[in-house]
Amino acid sequence: MQLFANKKIILIFGCLTIFFPGAFVFGFPGVMAQEWQTLFGVNKAQIGRSMFFILAGTGFSMILAGKLLEKIAAHHIIFIGSLLTGGAMFFVGQATCMEQVYAWGFIEGFFTGFVYIPCLTIFQRMFWDHKGLATGIFNLTFGGAAALMSPLFTYLLVLKGYAFTSNFAGAISLFCGTSLAMFVKTPGLAKDQGNQQLPSLAVKKILTLPSFWFLWGVWALSGAAGISLIVLSASFGIHLGYGITQSVYILTGFNILNGLGRLVCGRLSDQYSKQHILMTIFLMAAGAYFLMPWFSHLYAITCLAGFIGIAFGGLFTVSAPLVTEVFGLENFGMVLGMIFTAYGFFAGFLGPWLSGMILDMTDSNYTIVFSLFAVFYLISALLILKVKKNEVVYE
Repeated sequence: MQLFANKKIILIFGCLTIFFPGAFVFGFPGVMAQEWQTLFGVNKAQIGRSMFFILAGTGFSMILAGKLLEKIAAHHIIFIGSLLTGGAMFFVGQATCMEQVYAWGFIEGFFTGFVYIPCLTIFQRMFWDHKGLATGIFNLTFGGAAALMSPLFTYLLVLKGYAFTSNFAGAISLFCGTSLAMFVKTPGLAKDQGNQQLPSLAVKKILTLPSFWFLWGVWALSGAAGISLIVLSASFGIHLGYGITQSVYILTGFNILNGLGRLVCGRLSDQYSKQHILMTIFLMAAGAYFLMPWFSHLYAITCLAGFIGIAFGGLFTVSAPLVTEVFGLENFGMVLGMIFTAYGFFAGFLGPWLSGMILDMTDSNYTIVFSLFAVFYLISALLILKVKKNEVVYE
């Protein structure tokens, strides 16, 4: 049908398939952190590990998803990812210990990669002249989903309980994701002329370039600082004396700007230096983290959390067209997947896991933790300027 060959319609379908995986990854752990502590009698460090396992799953799957794209149609990979990210919610709804939550986190993160990488690869090829904008719209849905769903998760948790909330989320995710996944594929326009003009490097060559490792370091450090606020937002609000229904405002503020930041940064990246955009938002996030421990008003903290959300969302959005610009499009899925290993294997430990251990050892001293994350963002602002296209010699 002509409708399903329209690029904009395909983009919308792709956004809908990533909506619930985004809500589960960026919203569900933050809302459920206090509930898991109560249900399973665990400390903050153990709660922080849940995000580590989500990121580890993502790290494993991103390269695999990029490799599978060479052999399997993208929409089949997206279908599998949609099926299992939704199905995993029924599993976590029946969890009886924190180890089962960790298992859920790994599965959720792993199969989110099966939705994310194929969709992003399709959109990089379809919208070669507006890669940043298309990536921004897609990532707006991915990150912004949690802003919409976190209040609903909280409402259902208070009204209906933990198991109902998980099962309800899983059911609607399964329906939405699997019913639309098969329509997310490149229409009959093979490859655009613009794609033919983009030179590409072999993966082995890319791994020898300093720019690859600078970008990898950015993802490890800024990814750790950004993802940690998802887990820490509710506990920080409770630490200041607010209830769970009020503390969720911090997470909501983070996720609203996380989503909107992806759209704005993506649009700007089509016109301005991607490295300078990332440097600017990293410096903003560093300032927000330095200031956050010194404020106790809920709305002020929510505003500061929004700046961190912008940096986190911008990292996802601007990195994709930056990878295409510096390393070429041919191996986009594989290269982005390898960069994601920094986020998957190191950000989870350097962020949620390490911060949980520090909070347990220092009797919830958030000043130390937030200052550490501010330093992470400052280092990232320096590293991103070293990611340069002119060092690449295409063969």
